[in-house]
Amino acid sequence: MYEHYYKLQHDPFRLSPGNRPAFRHESFNHAKTYMLFALRKGEGVVLVTGRPGTGKTALLREFIDAVKGEQVVTADLVSTQLQAEDLMRMIAFSFGIEKLTGDESSVFNELQMLLTGMHNFGRRPLLIIDEAQNLEIRSLRKIERLVELRWKDHPLVQIFLIGRENLREKLLGHQLEKLYRQINAVICLEPLSEEQTAPYVRHRLKQVGWQDNPRLDDDIFPVIFNYSHGIPRLINHICSQLLLLGMSENKHQLGIGDINRVVLEMSSDRTLPIPLVSDQQFTPR
Repeated sequence: MYEHYYKLQHDPFRLSPGNRPAFRHESFNHAKTYMLFALRKGEGVVLVTGRPGTGKTALLREFIDAVKGEQVVTADLVSTQLQAEDLMRMIAFSFGIEKLTGDESSVFNELQMLLTGMHNFGRRPLLIIDEAQNLEIRSLRKIERLVELRWKDHPLVQIFLIGRENLREKLLGHQLEKLYRQINAVICLEPLSEEQTAPYVRHRLKQVGWQDNPRLDDDIFPVIFNYSHGIPRLINHICSQLLLLGMSENKHQLGIGDINRVVLEMSSDRTLPIPLVSDQQFTPR
C-alpha cells in the first residue's frame, strides 16, 4: 500500500522480523557481545530477556548468523512447539537425530551419545529455546537433566533461554535449583532511548530505499517515543499508521499535527500504552 505510494521497495515497518539488518543500538550490541562471550566461555545456562517487542528475535537471528563459521552445532526451538512429552524428542531431532525410537529414556541416552560425539570431534552443541517463559514446569525439569550432563569438566550442552523479563523469576519461583544454579549470565535487551528513536525509524526506511519521501519533521520523534516507550514493535506500528495517513491525504511531508492525530486515534483504540508524559507537551508549532 503506502510503500508503493512512497516508492519504497518493501514495507519498512513490517511487524514480523525480516531478513534486513537490525538496528544495532547500544543495548542490542551489548547483548550480542555478551551472548558471544558466554558462548565462547562455554559454561552453563544463559538467559536473554526483554520486554515484548524489544527485538529479541532479531537479536537471536544475528547471533546465530555470527556463529555460523564456528564449530558450534545449534538447535533452535520455539517454546510454542514444545510439549513436555515431546521435548526431548524435539531437541534430539533438532540436533540431527532423525530416527527416534523407544521411550524418552532411550531418546535421552541417544541424545547424550550424540552430544558427546560432537565434543570428541571438536564441536560444541548449543540449545536455544525462544519464548522460554512459556515452557511448562515439567519441560524445565527435563532441561535440568540436560544441564547436569558433563563432558570432562564442561557442560555437555550449552543452553540459551530467550524470553520475557519474568523468566528468571519463573525459574527461581518454581524451585528449579539445579537449573538456576547453572545460570552464568542474564542479558537484558532494553527498549530504545528517545535519542535512538529517530535513527531507528530512518534506519528502517533507508533499508527499503527511502529518498526522504515522505519527509519527516524532527518534532514527530519525541511523540513516537512517548507513545511507544521505545519498544521497536510499537514504533513500527505507529510509523506504519503515520505513512498510511500520509498516503490517504496525499502528503509528502509529515509533521507534529499528523503524528498527534495518529497516536490519538491509536490511543482511543487502546492499541498503545499510556504515554510516558502528558500530551500537552506535544502541540503543533
